[in-house]
Amino acid sequence: MTSVGEIPRPARQRPRPPGWWLAMMVVVTAVTWLAAMILLITQAVDADLLVAFYVVVTIVAVGIPWFVLALFGLVKYRAVAVSSLLPLILVGTVVAISQRFPERVAWWLSEGAMTEVAQECVARTQPTWIGVYRVDSIHRNYDGACLFRVGDAIGTSGFAYFAPGTAVPERTQAEAAIYYLPFDESWHKYDYNYW
Repeated sequence: MTSVGEIPRPARQRPRPPGWWLAMMVVVTAVTWLAAMILLITQAVDADLLVAFYVVVTIVAVGIPWFVLALFGLVKYRAVAVSSLLPLILVGTVVAISQRFPERVAWWLSEGAMTEVAQECVARTQPTWIGVYRVDSIHRNYDGACLFRVGDAIGTSGFAYFAPGTAVPERTQAEAAIYYLPFDESWHKYDYNYW
């Protein structure tokens, strides 16, 4: 409320960020989003440590200029929304990977095609796409499993299908050349015992 003769002061408006700052934040955020998408897709279909390494290096390299730009934008322009996009992308990516969301979506998209191929289990040594998975080879193992070799990651080597009613060998990693980890009903993940 103003008294007689007092001139009301206009509300102080915060300055708008300059175009160069917005452009730099868009570029940094876009590169981070692209790296996060590559990581999610890689985690879904073929966990590759080299790709994960390059993605992390890219995110760290982009994170340094982002930190400087965000600090500048927050202090000078109070640009909270634009400055918080990159951390939200990273938190979302970490949560998605920790909850195995990419792997679940890839399996949901591919399970029907994988099961159809597994029921016939025709040996194949040439890489092929089944669903969203690039399968390097398919062969019947001596214990009755149909093995799908997927990727060259350290850890699980692929998927093993046991027809309903087939007994899954209950061997530990120390006892077997191949050991199986339960995955989804008739499906297991498998790895070779390298030790």
